[in-house]
Amino acid sequence: MRHMLIKKIFSNKILRHILYWIGLIIFFGITWGTYDNDYARSFTIQTFSLPARMLLVYITIYVLLPKFFKTKRFVLFIIFYVITLLVVSTCIQRPIIYFYVQPNYLPGWQSEGYFTITELVNTILDVNIAVLVPLGIVFFRFYYNAQQKTLELEKEKIEAELIQLRNQVHPHFLFNTLNNLYALILKKSNDAETAVLKLSKLMRYMLYEANTQKVSLSKEIDYLKNYVDLEKLRFGNFVEISFHSEMDNDYQIVPFLLIPFVENAFKHGTSSSEKSWIVMHLNAKQNELIMQIENSKFPDHNTEEEFIGGIGFKNVKKRLDLLYADNYSLHIEDNNQSFEVVLKLNFTYQS
Repeated sequence: MRHMLIKKIFSNKILRHILYWIGLIIFFGITWGTYDNDYARSFTIQTFSLPARMLLVYITIYVLLPKFFKTKRFVLFIIFYVITLLVVSTCIQRPIIYFYVQPNYLPGWQSEGYFTITELVNTILDVNIAVLVPLGIVFFRFYYNAQQKTLELEKEKIEAELIQLRNQVHPHFLFNTLNNLYALILKKSNDAETAVLKLSKLMRYMLYEANTQKVSLSKEIDYLKNYVDLEKLRFGNFVEISFHSEMDNDYQIVPFLLIPFVENAFKHGTSSSEKSWIVMHLNAKQNELIMQIENSKFPDHNTEEEFIGGIGFKNVKKRLDLLYADNYSLHIEDNNQSFEVVLKLNFTYQS
């Protein structure tokens, strides 16, 4: 009930402003009243300071900030703010203090003159105090909104980059898969029907099941298995292919994140003239995924430069950076006999 009442009070703009000015009078009234224990006089003097303070605050908030600060003309804002402060201090606050407050409430005060530098500076500082809190709130909101806008733009940029990177993978994948199927049909293989079924499952996953930010790991693994089975049909016994997976939980993962590594192994780990092999292990346990893929290597295959379907190692790593930030590691071992990729993903901190 109390929380609702406070929320209702601060949601009322007029009431919020009234409370601010009352709070300002109370704060400085008590602060200055402690010097001589004359709190009534201190509160009265602070009340007479309201006109100049209020004028400065509202001109700043409703004129200068919208016209100059929010349009990022900061130099003009500072110039006009200083001019406003000087005019209000010398033409409003100073007459009130000099002609009324000092004679009536500060009889022992010996003023050196209306335009005395010391007293003018004190008047300017006294008036300026009132605008510090509103300006601080406005500056904080401006900074916060700017940060939110920057984050939103960065998010949109990341999403656009992810779409672009994903689209770079798919055409190559479909091209290879259709070529596999075409080869089976030309051979009049009985495996063509199986290949069509596998391709159908792949297309269903790509078009319907993977149109979300995250998918279940089991579906992603099925997608990989279907791809591997199609490749097995194409290569037959000429390529030794091993695919093994284990998981203790059906984690959520970004779709199409793992397929580029599998594609890379088949593209660069197979040969039409030499015996070749591909070994793939995928383990997802205790909130961590470890995918290890090792394939045979041939002198005519420049694996590292043409890494992953032609999109390049930098793009693959960039995609991982965008998706998993510091929650992954990617290790590549490239030697004369084999090419090995070890990818580790931490599911604990994923968004």
